[in-house]
Amino acid sequence: MIGRLRGLLIQKTTGSALVECGGVGYVCAISLGTYGLLPEEGQEAVLHVETLLRENDLSLLGFATREERQFYRLLVKVEGVGPKLALAALGALPLADLVQAVRGRDVKALTRIPGVGKKTAEKLCFELSEKLGGIVGLDGLGEAAGPKDAWESDLLSALTNLGFKDEVVRPVVKELAAEKAPLPQALRLALKALQR
Repeated sequence: MIGRLRGLLIQKTTGSALVECGGVGYVCAISLGTYGLLPEEGQEAVLHVETLLRENDLSLLGFATREERQFYRLLVKVEGVGPKLALAALGALPLADLVQAVRGRDVKALTRIPGVGKKTAEKLCFELSEKLGGIVGLDGLGEAAGPKDAWESDLLSALTNLGFKDEVVRPVVKELAAEKAPLPQALRLALKALQR
């Protein structure tokens, strides 16, 4: 099994990278997130690799970071999420935002991933939110910008579900968190603040 490739980046596209190691060219499927982190063609690249063997097909998936590969491994353990959908998820949102969406059970953010409907998003939240804490590298990822407790998370989710942008809502939620009024009241206060 191949776990890591280090060599000359011969070619990169939004879906794959060709890395030459010791005279052999390895083609790896990659996410858009990894594509953005790869160097220019002709420079040295390092990919953390996942080897897939299915029937008569041997495929390599390349990841720019160990954390991305770890999260990929979690994603494909969820029923209904295969390698293609997992790579799409890793390309749709930056890794920290993806981890934060799962931790915060932000179904709306996860449904922005091509191929992920509401049921799959809910399943991702349910199955993965508890598993993220114990994984080295993912522990703490995405927490700095995210809500610290369920009250903040629920209020943030309610406001973004109403169509407000996350970056607009977050400061209002932080301001209201000092008093932590019951959610219906907090929602009314937040809406009033956002309409100013």
